[in-house]
Amino acid sequence: MPDYGVQYEERRIDACDSHNPERPDDAFSRLNPEQLEAVYGNRRRILCLAGAGTGKTQVLTCRIARLYAEGVSPANMLALTFTRAAGAEMKGRVIGLVGEDGKNLFCNTFHAFCADVLRENASRLGYEPNFSVYGQKEADGVMTDTLSDLKFKLTVKKMNDFRAGNIGLMNDISRRDAQRALKEYRYRLRRANAVNFDGLVETVNGAIKNDPVIFTKLGERYRHVFVDEFQDTDPLQWELINNMKPDNLFVVGDDFQSIYGFRGADVGIILGLAGDESWHTVKLERNYRSTRPIVEAANRLIRHNRQTEKTLKTEKPGIKIHYREPATCMTEMTDIIDRLLSNQTPDAQKTTAILARTNRQVDMAYAILKSNGVPCETLAAADDPLASPGADLMFAWMAAFINPADDEAVRKAARDLLGKTAVLEAEQKQLASGGTFYEAVQAAKKGQIFTSYYERLKEKFESSAKTDIAFGVKRLQDALIARYMFRTPNERDIIKSIGHWAERQAELGEPADAAALLEYVRMRDVAERPAQERGADRTWIMTVHGSKGLEFDEVFIIGAAQGTFPGPGDVEEERRLFYVAMTRAREYLDISCPIIMTGWNGQMKNSERSQFVDEVEFSYGRYL
Repeated sequence: MPDYGVQYEERRIDACDSHNPERPDDAFSRLNPEQLEAVYGNRRRILCLAGAGTGKTQVLTCRIARLYAEGVSPANMLALTFTRAAGAEMKGRVIGLVGEDGKNLFCNTFHAFCADVLRENASRLGYEPNFSVYGQKEADGVMTDTLSDLKFKLTVKKMNDFRAGNIGLMNDISRRDAQRALKEYRYRLRRANAVNFDGLVETVNGAIKNDPVIFTKLGERYRHVFVDEFQDTDPLQWELINNMKPDNLFVVGDDFQSIYGFRGADVGIILGLAGDESWHTVKLERNYRSTRPIVEAANRLIRHNRQTEKTLKTEKPGIKIHYREPATCMTEMTDIIDRLLSNQTPDAQKTTAILARTNRQVDMAYAILKSNGVPCETLAAADDPLASPGADLMFAWMAAFINPADDEAVRKAARDLLGKTAVLEAEQKQLASGGTFYEAVQAAKKGQIFTSYYERLKEKFESSAKTDIAFGVKRLQDALIARYMFRTPNERDIIKSIGHWAERQAELGEPADAAALLEYVRMRDVAERPAQERGADRTWIMTVHGSKGLEFDEVFIIGAAQGTFPGPGDVEEERRLFYVAMTRAREYLDISCPIIMTGWNGQMKNSERSQFVDEVEFSYGRYL
């Protein structure tokens, strides 16, 4: 690599001092030569291959700060991430580096970006600005109703496969029915002034490609585009970026950590760029997270994949990986109870995670530890207060207030208020009229009851939410509790979560109104939680997919058995998943394979040690 030292040192001082006299964390001074090359490189197309724990977020934020110091407004930069939590963390760091101007940076997910573009250009694209975004649950509800009304025998899963292009097993009649159902489904979404989650990228990609006004507007606004976690990009997202034709494109990713093939991510995209001479590639290989035994073991594992040439390095000493073969899944957990409890003492305060391949294993581990008095918590959608039934009803009413054409939301609100019989009557009227469900329920026998309650509740919510969204939701919650005479155990948690969200939005210069809250609830990652919640006061239990982007002092990988981890599917992606699990650990890594364990089908059986354990190439026994 050329010697960039003097050039970088001079520009580093300018970048730090001109807009940031306090130099919080002195971020630039801690950059290593490879990071400096990524921050100050001036090629228009740069691929930063950033290994686990190599400081990719610091590189991204420092590059943005460096451009700001050179006169580029954050409003002319677009940073795309794959979770809202990652986007919030990155934008917070940018604000720390450049000050209040950093609030003008768009730093969020592909879907959030597309929602913004669609909202800004709604009339050009056939929508009202108050459109609803349907998550998988809402979209599946529309599809279920569509298939039922058309009296087709197709399932929602079959239709989702059809939409994804998987039509090989369908006969001609099924394909014809599926095509008709899909056309009706899209019509119903439009009638509801709604777009499904996956359709956001598709709609905006088409707009950029076919509408010169939108293409020009975005091109003039976003001169610099950044993509984080680039290895998780799917073909449609990559097409959208290419259709935008940004002046400057900087992407950061690690093909070793591409684990979302089941969602459509294509690791071939990043591998293709690594071999493209028109792209300048910078490799980050200095790991600042894990000890040498963990890093070297991860290197030995991942070299069994076809991939880019990259080797993590660290000088951080540590103890060897611990491998266990307990008798059962029960002893797999009980054998480590003393260590888990010691990590939570005031003297230790070590963050600890148990990582599993399946949700079944997560549930089993949680039940065993909980019954043995270990403070623990799972990181899953089932534990999310904003996904609880009580919250779901509140958000349905909110969606109905914002967008009365939202059939799914209004139907859910009406069903709880009027009952199933009244809703069935309204549905028949809607089929006959072709209008929205809101119009149909108003014309039904109990329509006046619904309209009156809707208007009173809407006024109560909106008058309170204008200044404080959490207070508005609390008044809505209280009104629904009084109406239906029910209570849920997480009422306070719901309001607390919304309050935290609103505070964070204000810190980042983002809107915190009802529409923004509803978009957040329907579009966020299912396992998103504030980073400060993952403290050392408990053991965290989660799937490996749920751990992506996190790190812990100590990590226990359970169920490392052939057939479970790796499970069925692409063995290279399974190996990348095991690599992700290993590299979450800072200081201590424990891998275990019970001699008898529960498989994917729920049956107890003798296990065979995972091939990944053999590929790590350590001997078996105690501390290795």
